[in-house]
Amino acid sequence: MSDNVMVIVSIDTEEDNWYRSRQDVTVKNIGELRRLAALFDRLGVRPTYFTTYQVATDARAADVVREVCSGGRGEVAAHLHPWNTPPLNEAFVPRNSMLKNLPAELQLAKLQHLTAALEEAFALRPTVFRAGRYGIGRDTVAALLRCGYRVDSSVAPFINLEAVDDGPSFVGAPIVPYRLGPDRDVRQPAPNGELLEIPMSYGYSRAPFSFWHPARRLLEAGPRWLHLPGIAFRTGLVKRIALSPEQSLTHDMLTLARRLLEEGARHLQLFWHSPSLTPGLAHCATAADVARLYASVEEFIERLSQLTPLTFVTSSEAAAMLADSVLPEAAAC
Repeated sequence: MSDNVMVIVSIDTEEDNWYRSRQDVTVKNIGELRRLAALFDRLGVRPTYFTTYQVATDARAADVVREVCSGGRGEVAAHLHPWNTPPLNEAFVPRNSMLKNLPAELQLAKLQHLTAALEEAFALRPTVFRAGRYGIGRDTVAALLRCGYRVDSSVAPFINLEAVDDGPSFVGAPIVPYRLGPDRDVRQPAPNGELLEIPMSYGYSRAPFSFWHPARRLLEAGPRWLHLPGIAFRTGLVKRIALSPEQSLTHDMLTLARRLLEEGARHLQLFWHSPSLTPGLAHCATAADVARLYASVEEFIERLSQLTPLTFVTSSEAAAMLADSVLPEAAAC
């Protein structure tokens, strides 16, 4: 394997409706992928488009995704929003927006519908998956294996979503790729697991993470009126950072990239959502915000390439390169 740092750029390619909806769902933002693809072509990036049912079943949106992936320019992967992926047998309540909270047979049925839609729209059977809202659980792993998926990228190390609609906790998950099995918590490597997890890139501004993550949790456990985590962030003592231009400044993303590599990561995953490419839909309220997102992506990649040699890969390519080197028991953070 090359000594270059593998960089995965992944886009959650989804409907305009940032607030969960089953009615009046639109996908106009997908047209902006053409502009984004022009930037990727110039930078040499070959992204992974994690694509929802609503996008796959809209003829115009599917045409755009096919176009930006043509000639090997990108990869189509599966992205499941349970609240508007059929069958819609469950109540439309916040807790059910986390896929892991649905009955196992319903998780499987939704995944089968999504997989069939992607296969029909793009003439391929996807093998890479990300759960909407990162809502993966043990039953999800079992469903993925039954549907032929071999790679997941839903795990967000250091993030705990238990208080967010009974979502998963990824506290303790490895920052390096590891194998998942349906008989274990998704944070725990399964030595013989058939599903490869490629975690998203989260971490801290200081190393070692094994010290700073418990330290931040200790701050979070303090009296709320002290605002200790916010003070630690503002003073620069320690920041939890996402490798996402929606959530982090460029210099913070560069800091995180350095720390992840110091901690043993062999890949970096830069990620954001397609609605953020359109003003007013997601994280970008104005056209100026969208321009800043583009500028941040370009600056991050250019400055990172000055620090270390890079190889841009899709998620499935990264899996192929990493599969033989994944340790049976990856170290947790």
